[in-house]
Order: sequence, then C-alpha cells, then structure tokens
Amino acid sequence: MQQALSQYAVGDDESAYPAKDISKLIATLDTVIDETDKFLQTIGINISETLKESQLFDKLEELRKHYNTIVEKEQNKEKFKVLTNLMVNLYEASKPEIFEMDWINEKFEPIKYLHDLLFNLIDDEKLNRARLRMAQVLDRSVSSEKPEILRENCGVTNYQIHESKIIDLSKIDVENLRKELKTSPYSAIEIDDLKQYLENALKKMINNNCERIKFSERFKAIIDRYNAGGTENKDYYEQLVKLIEELKEENKRADSMGLTEEELEIYDLLIKGKKLTKAEEQKVILAAKNLYNKLQTDRNNLLIIDWYKDEKPKAMVKNAIEEALDKDLPESYDKESFDVKTSLILNHFIDMAVQNYGWIAQAS
Repeated sequence: MQQALSQYAVGDDESAYPAKDISKLIATLDTVIDETDKFLQTIGINISETLKESQLFDKLEELRKHYNTIVEKEQNKEKFKVLTNLMVNLYEASKPEIFEMDWINEKFEPIKYLHDLLFNLIDDEKLNRARLRMAQVLDRSVSSEKPEILRENCGVTNYQIHESKIIDLSKIDVENLRKELKTSPYSAIEIDDLKQYLENALKKMINNNCERIKFSERFKAIIDRYNAGGTENKDYYEQLVKLIEELKEENKRADSMGLTEEELEIYDLLIKGKKLTKAEEQKVILAAKNLYNKLQTDRNNLLIIDWYKDEKPKAMVKNAIEEALDKDLPESYDKESFDVKTSLILNHFIDMAVQNYGWIAQAS
C-alpha cells in the first residue's frame, strides 16, 4: 500500500507511472478499493448496502448522502481524496489490459462516483441546485451579474467564487443563510462552499488590514474544533453564521468612523494594546488620517522604488511617520509608547513593500 502511494498517488501523467506488472497492479487496485471501503465504514458509509438498492434513483440518492458525509469533516475529505486518487491512478495505469482480464470489483463504480463528485467531474443536478442556492445566498458572483456557471472541458457544470472581484459581505442575507443550512439535505456540501467563501473573504479583509488576523484565527478554531468532534452540527453552522455577522460589521467599521480602509489599519495599529478615552480615540483617528494623507501627498519623494532597501529613504519615511504622529497623538502616548508605535507602523509599511501588496506597494 505504501509503495503504491509513493508511485501512483500523485500525478495524472500516465508516462510517469512505473513499468507495468498487470497482476500486481490489479491486486493493488483491489486492496486500495478494500481500504477505501473500510475507511468509509468508519464514517458511517456502507457501500455494500447502497449496492443492494434496486432502483438507480435510490442508489444515486444514497451516494449523494454519502458524499455529504464525506465532505462534512476536512480530515475525512482529505483522506478520501488520497485513497480515491490512488485508486483512479491505479485503474488508469492498468489500462488497457484490465479490460482484457474481465476485471470486476462491484465497489469500484460507486466509490469512483463519489470521487468524481468531489472533483466536480459529474454533473449531478440535485447537488448543483444545492450549491447554486448557497451561491445565491452568498451573492458569490459579487457583481450585478447572476452567479456565473463555469464549465470544465468535459462540460460539467461548476459554481465557483469569483476571487478576482471584490467580495461584498453586506449583500449576504444572514437569515436566509441560516434557513438554508437548517433545511438543506446536503448542508455539509453547502458548508464546504461557505468555508471557501469565508476563506476568500478573510484573505481580502486581512490584505486590507493586518489586524483582522483575529477573525481568521477564530475561523480556523471553529473548523478545528468541529473536525476534532468538539462541536455539534447545529452549533458549528451557527458559529460560522455568527462569524459572517461579525465580518459584516467589521466591513462597515471604516465608514462608520469616517475613515478609509487604509486609515483604519493605521488606526488599529496605533490603538493596539492601548486603553483610550473617547476623546483620545478621536485624536488617534486624526493621527491616522493625517499620516496616511502625508504619505500619499508626498509619496513621490518618500515611497520611491525600493525605498525600504536603502537606509536614507527608509529614514525619511520614518521621520515622516514621527512628524505626523507627534503632531496628533494624545499625551497618553509617552516616549516609549511613541517609539514602539513608530517602529510598528514603519515595519508594517516595509512588510507591505517587500511582499508587494496594499497601497504602500503601489510605488515600491
């Protein structure tokens, strides 16, 4: 089994497969099917019982339910992916001889059907409708257009997030989302799509404000706790929905404070670890606004190409930060605190320039 994993678990290029010993290949294929079947039984899926269904419709419905169970927990989905990739690669490597040997394993087709659902290689109308409902609740096209239907080369319908466009959390109807997750027979499949949506939304939000990393950490903790068996389904769904509610509020915070996203990030860095009065908070807001405006106004002189690589232009940026903050920050920022915040913001600007993201990177 381990040898088969090392030789056949990766890659779809048949030329990369080792030289054939067809008898061993087919024996290994049968072993992998057996291992996959045993794994599925550990998560409550009995392929033998599914095969007893006399009607094709009933078999397909059972397989949809099995697929929903597989994607319910990340570790189960990943293990199934590894096992079935190996199974499919062994099967492909056994062609064409496997046809001449009249090989039959009744569990191969239903397991391959589940594999193909996982990789969007099958156009299953019921599952597509479930995914489309979730896409509509999340407004995943994130534009004035309807959710786009993408088609693979094989012609299979697949609904996906448009990662290149701005994700507008304000368009999510949270109550509709709650209702969909409570009533859908394929809630785990829809949750899988919801997780992808959240991952993309968080990536974009953190790219705008590094202090939002706490939301990503909470998201990971929710997923990890559920995968470890520490959360019931309904609690898990509700935690994800509540996280979306909080992300919607966070998305409105800059506007409610009269700040741009760039100014809000500077503000968050300045107040990190500080307990301030309302009056002091207003002064920090002004400091964030003025610092951002100063760097934008004088960016041609300050944020020159590769400014962070040379001590002289880097010192000029640091001096500009110090001047802006010294003018506006409240007195509760003593010299030690002032120096810490200056270094924190300068280092963050350097990180943005080095990693080539955000408004700082536009000129560097």
